[in-house]
Amino acid sequence: MSAQGLPTIKSGSRGPYVTYCQNLLNARLHGQGCLWVDGIFGPKTDAAVRHYQGFHRLERDGVVGPLTWGSLEAGPPPIRKRPSAALAPVPESGGF
Repeated sequence: MSAQGLPTIKSGSRGPYVTYCQNLLNARLHGQGCLWVDGIFGPKTDAAVRHYQGFHRLERDGVVGPLTWGSLEAGPPPIRKRPSAALAPVPESGGF
């Protein structure tokens, strides 16, 4: 899997791509904190992204763009539950 086709997400983002990112972070951080997988990119997800980025020598900006997605998806272990690009965004009012 490549990072191609994945949206850039950051603090305030919501939806299935945030859920996917949270699952990847939980798998990659190996017990260094566990995120609640809720599809909301809040302060704890931001902190986990920055921690991951720092550990992998990526820019620690809290933004999950092509380089961070590529690193997260590189594994191991591989995670193959990427959301469908056809999914509609979750309304700001919630849905979770």
